[in-house]
Amino acid sequence: MNRDTSIRPFNCVFRWDLSTFNYQDPTQTAETRVRLALENEIGSAAELWYDGLSREEGSPWESYLKKWTPASAAKWFLDSKKRLGTKMLVPEQQEVIVGVNGIISEKNSGKGRFFTGIVVSPNYRRRGIGSLLLHKTLSDLKKEGLRCAEVETIQGIPAAKYLYPKHGGKSIQVPA
Repeated sequence: MNRDTSIRPFNCVFRWDLSTFNYQDPTQTAETRVRLALENEIGSAAELWYDGLSREEGSPWESYLKKWTPASAAKWFLDSKKRLGTKMLVPEQQEVIVGVNGIISEKNSGKGRFFTGIVVSPNYRRRGIGSLLLHKTLSDLKKEGLRCAEVETIQGIPAAKYLYPKHGGKSIQVPA
């Protein structure tokens, strides 16, 4: 993976040991559920992903998003689904997708990778949706028999400061 920050902004990796993952399930409500996205929903998930990253406080994704549009992200998501068996988990409220996490299960390495990271629509943040989505992701990967899960992200964004560590993610060193 290219770690040239002019191309990829990632400078922080969080890892979960799924053999010890046994965290309390976040409170779910009848109005919020997490499920696999249908193929015809990938475009909506890509728009949410793009919008969520573009509206992150401090614009940390600004240079990264210059090479993306919601349409190109949707194409990337669909291609990843076909080539790599990527799954898109989406939380929804009242039949509206309010978040996304794309996951690649690498059976040979025993690792699950978040290829989109946990992204929640700006209008739905701070309601426990990210926690719910993260918990479902890790639970599903553990059920698949994978040993660990990882996400590459930007140090200092809210998910890296609060969400990932709160749910057992350990920050690991990224080679320069």
